[in-house]
Amino acid sequence: METTGGLTISDLVATASLDSQFLAGEKGGERRVLWAHSCEMPNPENWLGPHELLMTVGLCVPSGAEEQVDFIHRLNAAGLAGIMIGDHTLAPPITTEMLDTANAVDFPVVLAAAQVPYAVVARHVAAANSHEQTLQVLTLSKLYHTAAYEDGDADALVGRLAQLLGIGIQVTDTSTGIVVVGSGSVGDDPARSRHDYELHGAHAVTLTITEHVGETIDGFILIHLMKVLEVVVDRILNAADRRSEVSARLMLSLLNGVTLPETHEFLAPHLPSEGFVLVSLPVADARSISRALSVRTMPVIAGMGRVTFLALVPSGEIDAVRELITTISTHAGASSVFTDLADTRVAAVEAGKVLAVSQHNDRSWTEFDGSTVSVLTRSRREAQEIVQGVLGPLAEDNARAAMLRDTLFSFLRNDRKWKETADELFIHKQTLSYRLGKIEEQIGLKISRSADLSSLWIAYQAWETISPNTKAE
Repeated sequence: METTGGLTISDLVATASLDSQFLAGEKGGERRVLWAHSCEMPNPENWLGPHELLMTVGLCVPSGAEEQVDFIHRLNAAGLAGIMIGDHTLAPPITTEMLDTANAVDFPVVLAAAQVPYAVVARHVAAANSHEQTLQVLTLSKLYHTAAYEDGDADALVGRLAQLLGIGIQVTDTSTGIVVVGSGSVGDDPARSRHDYELHGAHAVTLTITEHVGETIDGFILIHLMKVLEVVVDRILNAADRRSEVSARLMLSLLNGVTLPETHEFLAPHLPSEGFVLVSLPVADARSISRALSVRTMPVIAGMGRVTFLALVPSGEIDAVRELITTISTHAGASSVFTDLADTRVAAVEAGKVLAVSQHNDRSWTEFDGSTVSVLTRSRREAQEIVQGVLGPLAEDNARAAMLRDTLFSFLRNDRKWKETADELFIHKQTLSYRLGKIEEQIGLKISRSADLSSLWIAYQAWETISPNTKAE
């Protein structure tokens, strides 16, 4: 993390009275030191912030090489200016791996003579920075004044903070990559420098700040900005998680044929008469999509279906939802429009079939067009292509292929129920397990994987279309 102006690590090392020297990370010597703080607690990065120098006699330094490497990475990720270790017997041996890591990330590791009091180092840092404190206090006052009048519009608040500090601000949910809140440019601009920081709130998020080169945000102000954003982001994501839970419950009720009173409130201002579309999505994308919809408080009910993730979208929201989903999910299948919420379960089946077609044709978004699901009867040639592309050797005209094919079709017809399938085929469950293993081996698909299962179901329907006299036993 580059900084400009003010006292630096190199300045401290160059101060003869402090009797210290670089052990590693000398290239990071230009890091500004806002404050120097002594800490022997485990995980000192939780107690110090950006531009602060960690001073220790060594009690907080882990002893193992691997742990020391992780220690340096954590301190660097927290934005600390560096670490000063006293030349005491209390400190564990500093490993080559730790020093190599510090050099690799330009994180200053400084050795201080045993007789140097850390209080002297702290006073030296405080004195060097005292001339800037008045400006810091004024800026800090404006920062908290702006935050105090936050009216629930997080983006507007962040916009005002960005304008106040002359920076770009964006907070991203670490687990999903969803932008929670943001203002200003955080793209690749050679005229601006970019820095990432982990916020230590209730959720794992990353704060990205962009600054004009040579106009770095003051570290003291940065610490308080991070605290303000932690509160804002936690409130947003806590509310989003609660909304996702309600949404999932409403979807489950709709699939069970029950429309709860909250359903209409959740979808407001849209009315059933305007029409809905059900979108089917891969389960792997469920968390990201659910959080994205909830963070934006979109009037969309989303939750797990039987084999895919589903989103009930009012017709008036389709364009916005499509734009959002296509940035997250590789495939999506949308049902035809319906106006009765009691038809949700039927629409889920339809959307699942459209998703399978979307995956088969490698499209990011596929909508029901009156023929998408019935594509297998629209064109015999297209049905044959699907059968060959999905079933492969199982589509061949020989006894073994027919046996495995019939087993697969029976398994699909019986909703993957082992007992019913085995009874229908008059075979033992172990035999069924063996055959299913051979099927997966030959076609390269996994029956337990939702995307593959959808493709197999479409292929089964295609087979029924081109082979009307062939019926799996």
